[in-house]
Amino acid sequence: MKVNDRTNVSVFAEILLLFLPALPAYLWLWPNVQGTSWIDLVQVITYLYFLGGGLFIGLRRWNLDQLGLNRMGIGMSIVFGLAFILGRTLTYISTNLPFELQPFSTPRIAGEILFYFGLVGLVEEFLFRGLIYRALQDWRGVRLAIWGSTLIFGIYHIGSQGPLGALGTAMIGLIFAVIRWRAGGILGLVLIHGLVDFIAVETQPSIDPTQLNQIQVDEPILLIIGYVLLLGPVIYLWKGYRPRNKLHG
Repeated sequence: MKVNDRTNVSVFAEILLLFLPALPAYLWLWPNVQGTSWIDLVQVITYLYFLGGGLFIGLRRWNLDQLGLNRMGIGMSIVFGLAFILGRTLTYISTNLPFELQPFSTPRIAGEILFYFGLVGLVEEFLFRGLIYRALQDWRGVRLAIWGSTLIFGIYHIGSQGPLGALGTAMIGLIFAVIRWRAGGILGLVLIHGLVDFIAVETQPSIDPTQLNQIQVDEPILLIIGYVLLLGPVIYLWKGYRPRNKLHG
C-alpha cells in the first residue's frame, strides 16, 4: 500500500505531535520525579501514552499486520537477537565497565519483567520498528525506513543517555531495523528488546553514561568475539541473506 504525499505529511505531523510532550517532560517532569516514588508511575503512564497514540495514528492507515504485529520471522528475530545479546555481553565484560548482579527479589524481578517486556519492549518496537518504520517505508522505501527509524531511535534516547549513549543505542536500533526488515515482523524483537533492557538493569545497575568515554579494554579476545557476533549477523542479513519469499515489510 502506497500513501500519497499529502497522507505522508499528515502521518509525520501526527508522529511529531505525539512526541511533542517530551520537551516539557525533559525540562521539568523527569528532573522532578527522578529518585522519587513517582518515577515508576510516570514511566508506566508515559509508555501507555505512546502506545495509545501510536495505535491511534497507525491503525487509521494500516492494519496490525502491516505495522509488524504479526507472526512473521519470530524465530529469525530471536536467533539473531540472542546473537546480538551474547555479542553485546562479551564486549561489555571485556572492558572495565561495572558488571554486577543486583540482589535477588521476586517482587522486583516480576515488576521488571512486566515493565521491560510488556511495556518498554512492546511500545518502543511498535513505535520505531512498527509505526515509524512503516511510514518511512511507504514514503521512500526500505533504506529510509531502516536509517530513518535508527536515527529517530537514537535521538529519542539522548535525554536519558547523553549523546554518546544515544549513539550506542542508535547502533542497536540499526541492528534491530535490519532484523525487522528481513523478519517482516516485530514480535520477536519485542522479546529481544525486553531481554536486552532486563539484562542491563540486572547486571549494570551502576553504569554512568557520562563515563563511557573512559572505557578501557581488559580482554581484547572477548571484544573481538563480541564484535563478530554483533556485526556478523547484521552484515549477513544486509548482504548475504536470500529470503525464500518476498516479505511485505
